[in-house]
Amino acid sequence: MKEIVLEGLNEKIFEYTTKSGLKVYMWVNEKVTTTLMNLSVKYGSIHNKFKIGKKIYEVPNGIAHFLEHIKFNMDANTVAHDEFYKLGADSNAFTTFEYTSYLFYANNNLNDCLNLLLDYVYKPYFTKKMITKEKGIIIEEANMSLDDPYNVMFFENLKGVLQKSNFRNVITGEADDIKQIYLDDIKLVYDTFYHPKNMFLSITGNFNPYEMVKIVEDNFAKKTFKKFEEPIIISEQEPKKVNNNYTEHHINISYPQVKYAIKIPLNKFKDIDIIDLKMIINLILNINFGSTSDFKEELIDKELITNLSYYVDKYDEYIVITLNIYTNYPDEIIKRIKDKIDNLIINENDIMRKRNAEIATLILNYEDIEQVNFMIQKDIVNNGKIVTDMKQRISNLNKENLTKVMKYINNDNVSINVFLPNENQEV
Repeated sequence: MKEIVLEGLNEKIFEYTTKSGLKVYMWVNEKVTTTLMNLSVKYGSIHNKFKIGKKIYEVPNGIAHFLEHIKFNMDANTVAHDEFYKLGADSNAFTTFEYTSYLFYANNNLNDCLNLLLDYVYKPYFTKKMITKEKGIIIEEANMSLDDPYNVMFFENLKGVLQKSNFRNVITGEADDIKQIYLDDIKLVYDTFYHPKNMFLSITGNFNPYEMVKIVEDNFAKKTFKKFEEPIIISEQEPKKVNNNYTEHHINISYPQVKYAIKIPLNKFKDIDIIDLKMIINLILNINFGSTSDFKEELIDKELITNLSYYVDKYDEYIVITLNIYTNYPDEIIKRIKDKIDNLIINENDIMRKRNAEIATLILNYEDIEQVNFMIQKDIVNNGKIVTDMKQRISNLNKENLTKVMKYINNDNVSINVFLPNENQEV
């Protein structure tokens, strides 16, 4: 058992690797009564083409999410949700672009719940009948997402920014994708990716870490795992330019919105690692577009907007900055955003104030078992390890490294998506 010390936070995470290769990450908080356990596989919606040995495989979009759904079936008559309910636990699962997680919350019966989690995830029970039945359910879910304006706007923005990347594709897959999923596809993905060496278990809450790893080892001693052949993910080379510079959409919203997205190649920042880069960009955006920025306050005071937010994501070898604006005046706001991007500002006082706020937020996160579990997941999926020096990284943010990055945040490669209410709706 390894203890990972989180520098400057008075916190530690236990790390253990089982004989079968599963990494277990544990954070203990004796002040709470609930424990959250999350068994994650490094397989998400973007991983639909991969190579094993010399053979290349391609599976339909949406298969990661499809597999998440049917994995709860333990046999013809047993569903894992029901078994967790009998133990007084709340179970769930989710699929992202890059990984899939199976989880439960429990106050009691932790040992039984953990055994159940390992048993149903590592039991490959799939049938043609099950898959046929589930297709209708998931197609309905996928169609419902087409009526969700936030989902529609999110993916239309990505389609405007990205030309070939799998990040353009909705996580559930579209109806035609789902219809093309068959038993052989499910078995292929499960056998390829659902191996302890390609998975990790994150546990946060009130528990004994030594007891948890003993349960995992005892459980795995009763199971047989094939040799893991690490697959190589194959992805399209994403072009530098955005897909569309400007697009208008009429959708089911009551108030117009603008998504202003900037696409920047990562190779512009060769001497800055991705963790620091995202923090630096977020700090620049916070100073210029955040809730206390002069720019946002002016737009609200003049009633040009009702809200403005931003987010920063990495897609393949690109950083994408998205400004999201609620406004009745899209043309005017786009002009003002363009001008502001050309005239970004930073100063020492703002940097220090925002930096201190980030450190305070980081410390407060360790009051919440969900936040800590999510941070562990993010670290392992994005960085392959627990990041131990986040507080110091935040403290190191300064005018020099912000200035170095800020010059690449410009209007050279922008995708603007304007979302308007359907013509039969009133604004």
